[in-house]
Amino acid sequence: MIHDLCHCASSNNQQSGASSSGDDDAMSIHPEDLMQLQQETLNRFRVILTEEGLIRKRDDDNSLLRFLRARAFNIAKAKAMFEAMLEWRKEIGADTIKETFQFPERDAIKELYPHFHHKTDKMGRPVYIERLGQLQVDELLRVTTMDRMLLYHVKEWEILIDWKIPACSKKADTNISQTLTILDMKGVTMRHMSKQVRNFIQKITKVDQDFYPEYLGKMFIVNAPTAFKAMWAVVRPWLDKRTQKKIEVHGGNFSSKLLELVDSENLPAFLGGTCCCPGGCENADAGPWNESIHQKKQPYNEPPLKALDCPFN
Repeated sequence: MIHDLCHCASSNNQQSGASSSGDDDAMSIHPEDLMQLQQETLNRFRVILTEEGLIRKRDDDNSLLRFLRARAFNIAKAKAMFEAMLEWRKEIGADTIKETFQFPERDAIKELYPHFHHKTDKMGRPVYIERLGQLQVDELLRVTTMDRMLLYHVKEWEILIDWKIPACSKKADTNISQTLTILDMKGVTMRHMSKQVRNFIQKITKVDQDFYPEYLGKMFIVNAPTAFKAMWAVVRPWLDKRTQKKIEVHGGNFSSKLLELVDSENLPAFLGGTCCCPGGCENADAGPWNESIHQKKQPYNEPPLKALDCPFN
């Protein structure tokens, strides 16, 4: 259970407060559609960041809105969050991580822990899927380390933001700024929630909440086993209340709910759709980001790892 919170962190539990928009789908609102008070706050926020030399080329209104919404449009708290994000990016090298961090074990990791983006939902948002019951933690740790997995997690964030979301926006001809996440719990047992995995989830949850806020549109947890109640009791306190409202938990009868949001041809067959990509949907990376009309330069440039028993510790 490694990347399962990749898109679900909206804001920090202790600091977020209630959103001024009061809408779980607030990020679908374009900046020009903001209420006047919120628009004025956004304008002031940009001026303050600009005057202090904190604004970057990539910081459009939607980017700034993520931090304002994560801090209930409190400029001081949003600014502190933004500054902490800039410092963290400098420390970890996030601005160049797509080019500088090589992760040749990527293909091997995806076999041991299936997680992938797959096409888009009816709103044009990229769909992110995990098959958590197939996670093999012990084997995964023979191939890589948790520290490298954390860097891989950040690299995947940067690829999503710089490559996949813009391609989705271009295809939908509208601003796409959130994702739909589906966590398939089929086969999950308590062994998937070892102490090491829980500690890692806490680390990436902090990264997501503090440095990549407000990217989740909706999350479906499906095929939830009885044991999930115990797992959810561990994970839920790490999430703020707004995020919790975006999460739906289902047992085995979930397909009709998913098909309300995702066209059948875009949903893998194992989730009740009709898509059967050659080689498996989990390996296809199908979506607007790989369609030539919307595609930018391919971000995955490292050769695959040839042997599963090559340790990186």
